[in-house]
Amino acid sequence: MKKMSTRFICYTAMLTALSAVANIFTIIIGGGAFAISFTYIPAFIAGAFLGPFSGFTVGILGDLIGCLIAPKGALNPIILISSGLLGLIPGLVFLGGKKLNLSSKSGMYILASISFALVYLLCITVNSYGLYLFYFAAKGNTFLAVILLRLPKQSIIICVNYIIIMSIIIPVRKFLGNKNMVFGS
Repeated sequence: MKKMSTRFICYTAMLTALSAVANIFTIIIGGGAFAISFTYIPAFIAGAFLGPFSGFTVGILGDLIGCLIAPKGALNPIILISSGLLGLIPGLVFLGGKKLNLSSKSGMYILASISFALVYLLCITVNSYGLYLFYFAAKGNTFLAVILLRLPKQSIIICVNYIIIMSIIIPVRKFLGNKNMVFGS
C-alpha cells in the first residue's frame, strides 16, 4: 500500500464531514414517507477521485457520524455497509477506467454513469435487505415487497444525485487535480 499524503487524508476527512452533514440534513417530505439524501455525492467524489478505500471510508463514517449526531432510528450495520458501497463502487469503476485510459471528459461521464447504475442496483438491494431484516421480516413482509416499495422513491433520489454529480464532476476533477489521485488532471 502506498503512503497516504496529507492532502489525501485532509480531502477524505473533509468529504467525510460533508457526508455526515448531508446525512443530518436529509430532506424529509410527506411526513417521513419520502426523503431525499445527498450522501451519495461526497462518497462518490471520494471514491472517484481519491480511490475505493477513501470512498468506502467516507460512505461508512459519514453515515455513522450522521446517525450518531442526528439519529433517525436504530443503527443498522447493513445500511452502514451500503453507505460504504456508495463510495467503493465508483472508486473501483474509476480505478478500472484509469487503467483503460478513460480520462477524457466523455470517459468521465461514462464512468460516472456506470458507477451510478451499479450503485443503484447494489445499494438498493443491500439497503432494502437491511431494512427488511430490521423492520419488516417480523411483520411478515417479504424482501421482494420491500424492494418494490422502495424502487420508485430510490429511483428519484438516485436521479437527483446523478444530475448533480454529472454537473460537478469536471469542476471537481480540476479542483482536486493531482497526479497521485485516481483521476487527477
